[in-house]
Amino acid sequence: MKSKKNTSPVRSRDKVLQSLYEIELGGSTAKEILKDKDIQKRYPHFKDLLTGVTESMPNLDNLLQQHMDRDLLGLDPIERNALRLAIYEMLHSDLDKPIIINESIRLTKKYGAVDGHKYVNAVLDKAIKSDLQQI
Repeated sequence: MKSKKNTSPVRSRDKVLQSLYEIELGGSTAKEILKDKDIQKRYPHFKDLLTGVTESMPNLDNLLQQHMDRDLLGLDPIERNALRLAIYEMLHSDLDKPIIINESIRLTKKYGAVDGHKYVNAVLDKAIKSDLQQI
């Protein structure tokens, strides 16, 4: 297996989004999900991303809400968690922001509501152009 440094987080993001959805709607906890060691072996970035997003959620939600014209909790759970994941990665990874935005769009097109990706794109675009320049 490749080292974590040389692997792509693409599939890990899919699994993290699915897990965030499960936590939010299914009542699971990140700790319960992380008990599955097979997931962590198959998706090397999974644990760091899931743990990071769940532990930072209040801060992420606050940052996101500043760039939205509606309540974050009123969004579809897929779009809401794709936004959380994107902002977390913007704050804690070296990836270029356009890559992070494209990945969020990909996730919401794949799992979310029909035009949810458009709103995700608009919010993230607004966030990186505004006072989140330090991200």
